[in-house]
Amino acid sequence: MRIYCFSGLGADQRVFQYLEIMAEYTLVPVAWIDPNPNESIEQYAARIAKNIKDQEPFGIMGLSFGGVIAQEVAKILHPAFTFIISTIEEKKQIPFMLKWTPNWMLDHAPKQLFNPPKSIANYLFSTKQKALLAAILDDTDPAFVKWALKALKNWKAEGEFGPINAMCGDKDRLFKPYGESVVVQGGGHLMVVDRAEEVSKVINDWLRQYSVN
Repeated sequence: MRIYCFSGLGADQRVFQYLEIMAEYTLVPVAWIDPNPNESIEQYAARIAKNIKDQEPFGIMGLSFGGVIAQEVAKILHPAFTFIISTIEEKKQIPFMLKWTPNWMLDHAPKQLFNPPKSIANYLFSTKQKALLAAILDDTDPAFVKWALKALKNWKAEGEFGPINAMCGDKDRLFKPYGESVVVQGGGHLMVVDRAEEVSKVINDWLRQYSVN
């Protein structure tokens, strides 16, 4: 069974390479598409969902911002399961400073501001793989980050879907554990890289709940 994977901001499909998933499943990274001006997360998810082949049963996995997109795609395509890592599920979890930043300020901020210095990125992502993070950030489009932050700020987080399993690290400096999330002790925002063995074990435990078709 295929598991379609959405990476986060300042991250790409390289972050999934450290995961060791049960042989019956194949991780399939989904490439980001360019957002339209003032496009909402819901509208963006409807467009990117068209890149997923849903003729056969499949799952969805999302990391960070990709976890939000994964949830919206799941509402459209109804996968067998949805796994989200280092992300949020409700509006109340949107970081305080982003939540109260006016839309006009995000609209008029130069896109260069959305390409943070490596020292700040290293702190926020708290990863030991600094060279990997630097390479990923160098390939990240600041304009996409700018759009995504505004879209996340205005995310409606409405509608239900299932089943869903969530995982977060207790040392995550961006998104905090919430609700029934599995908490990885010592895990930072990129624990999918730094704690790949532990994260893989949790994912495989989740997968054992579902039958392979």
